[in-house]
This record gives sequence, C-alpha cells and structure tokens, in this order.
Amino acid sequence: MKYHHDHSISCHTVEQAKELLQTLGWAVLSPELVADRPEPLLKQFGSTVPQYDGNLQWEVRPAPGFEKVPYSQSKNGIGAHTEAPVYSPPPKYVVLHCRRQARCGGGQTMLADGLQFCKEHGGLQRFRQHEVTFVAAPSPGRPGTRVTVPLLTSHHNDPVFRFSYNLFKYGDVNPSEDALVDPQTALNRDFELVELANAAEEFFDRSGIAVLVPDGAALIWDNHRLMHSRSRFDDPQRHLTRYWLSPQ
Repeated sequence: MKYHHDHSISCHTVEQAKELLQTLGWAVLSPELVADRPEPLLKQFGSTVPQYDGNLQWEVRPAPGFEKVPYSQSKNGIGAHTEAPVYSPPPKYVVLHCRRQARCGGGQTMLADGLQFCKEHGGLQRFRQHEVTFVAAPSPGRPGTRVTVPLLTSHHNDPVFRFSYNLFKYGDVNPSEDALVDPQTALNRDFELVELANAAEEFFDRSGIAVLVPDGAALIWDNHRLMHSRSRFDDPQRHLTRYWLSPQ
C-alpha cells in the first residue's frame, strides 16, 4: 500500500482540490485553507447532509462501549466500505477534519478506487446486477435502516458504488459484538459477498493509498467512487470530525 505523507502537496486553493477530486478522487485541504472553520469552506463542494444521528457532523474519536467492534468511535481498524450505503443517494463527498491526529503511527485513512475494483472483479455489469440489502445501525447493537439496491447504480448519469466489508461479513455496516463472535448470526449469508469482502482486503494491500491527515487539515474524497478503510491506533486523543456532503 502506498503511504501519503508529503504535506507539501496539500491543497491551498479550492480549485486545486476540485481538480484532484476529478482526477484522483481525493484531496487533502491544507490547515491554512481550512483555517479551523471547515463549514464555510465545505459549502464550495456541496451541501452538508445529516448523518445517522441527525446531526451535520460526527465526532470520530474513541468512546466507551465500543472497544471490541469495528466502529468509528473505537480504536479498531475498519474494513473497506463506502459511507451511508442506505442513503439514496449516498453522500457524494466525505470529509474528515483532523482536530488531533494519532501520535502512535496508526489511524491512517486508506483509500482505493471502487470502480477499478469492480472492473477487476467481474466487470461493472456484474455489480450493476447484484442487489444487496444494506443494513446500517446508527451504532453497534441498535436497530438499523435497510435498503435493497445494486452495488453499482448511478446518480445524474455518474456511477455510485456501495460497499461494506462489515455488512458482507457480519450482516451490518456497524455490527454488534455478537455478530463478530458468531458470523452465522449475520443477516446476510451471501457467500459471494464474503468473497468480495476478502478480495477488497487484497485490493487495498495492492492498490490502496494510506493517508495520515495532518493536524488542522481535512481529507475529502469522492464517496461514489472510492472505498475507504482505517488502520487500528492506540492513541486515545485521536480526534477527527466527519462531514457528509451532497452533490452540488
């Protein structure tokens, strides 16, 4: 996996960031551009979308009760996924504003091209035809929202890719401890999806890029195109704020 660590290539203008979003699908917004007030800046990329709890931002930092699950408010790694697959459409962009990055060497955000993954694993048409019931609980163990939709759809003629390692393996985007211990309790027993989850791990190792977002900076990526994951970390002070943006 490639590791992105050159802070000098962070974007200092909105135009530069939009160009990288078109080409690479992601960009790092410099601390100077963010200026510790990301909300006004983000309006130039889209409209903020309420998240699972109804709020416009979500604090990504360790919280009690999630020590054993792959969840945003744990320290654990999180497998390949796209954000909010139960939304129609899912948010176009995901933004992580780094309040304080982990000092332990972990906590990288990994990105990989979901459309390229589709092309390498049966072609785009296979993913357009494969319907999946996505289940997303707002937090592990709580009732979840469901939607049945193909893995690859479109919105305004642009492709929209949905993926969730956790769902494919354990039956929920945010699985409970019970589902992790006994995957047979998972609601989704599609073994083809389990194979896709395993293939995504290999794809990330081969083609992914790991980004350790600098303090004060923000990472933005195209959620309709890219999958992302997270490496485990041990620093309890790691803190990022997440935003979801709709297309302009």
